[in-house]
Amino acid sequence: MSDPLEPIRRPEYTGENRCWPCTITNSVVLAVLVAVAALRGRRRLAGAVAVVGAVAIALRGYLVPYTPRFAPRFVAALPIDPFHREASAGDGSLSDAGTETNDATRAQPSGEEIVAGLVEAGVVEFHGDEIALDPDFRDDWRREMRTLRETDLAGLTRIADRQTDPSVDAQSRRSWGRSVIVLMPETGAPVTLSRGIAIAELAAARALESRVESDAVRRAAGRPLRTILERCPLCDEELTISRSSCCGEVTPVGSLPSEKLVCPACDERFYTFEDADR
Repeated sequence: MSDPLEPIRRPEYTGENRCWPCTITNSVVLAVLVAVAALRGRRRLAGAVAVVGAVAIALRGYLVPYTPRFAPRFVAALPIDPFHREASAGDGSLSDAGTETNDATRAQPSGEEIVAGLVEAGVVEFHGDEIALDPDFRDDWRREMRTLRETDLAGLTRIADRQTDPSVDAQSRRSWGRSVIVLMPETGAPVTLSRGIAIAELAAARALESRVESDAVRRAAGRPLRTILERCPLCDEELTISRSSCCGEVTPVGSLPSEKLVCPACDERFYTFEDADR
């Protein structure tokens, strides 16, 4: 039997591909429309708008036409980040705070230095174009993630304080319903880590302590190691690669959104693969 609602469904904007900032924005718009109709005494109209709008958001992911087209550009132009855009390949990493490019003693290690340190320690191996983790390190990393998963935000923040540069002050906050850790350096901009990324990178740094001598390399290794995460640091469910887009992500006309490493169960993004990564 065919589904009568199939013609209006938009699976690319619902389910695991749902953009929650878009959903919230459209829900607010719907609430305003219903309130205006109700205040004007049009209760039947208010009820009809509420039902139709809720169904549209549930089945299509949005109510306002063309939301997926204008919302990313609109949000990207804002001077603030109201929707907690997830970390991409270029931001939100443990090593980003407390590094000054004009100070050789605190400069972030280069990509070559990070890879060399991991290869020398036997943490990663290259087989042609493929990269593989050492099984013992993978087990240690997963064990550390399980431990940190059970740690409250205050405890996780204290661990971040110990793992970052001494000049960095780690603080915990709530941002739009999500727990985050903010790294506050003496100079430079603060760095915000989602709880999932903080767990992944702090666990990697702890698992590397007996393998890699350099503190800077251990911190900087978190970002590249995130690209080969297999299971979610938050719920241990399998991660997937998705091309779904969300608010704050601007995709040029005629191009596909970037691939992202995501956990559908947690609605958490752990890495965005830029063109150079692929």
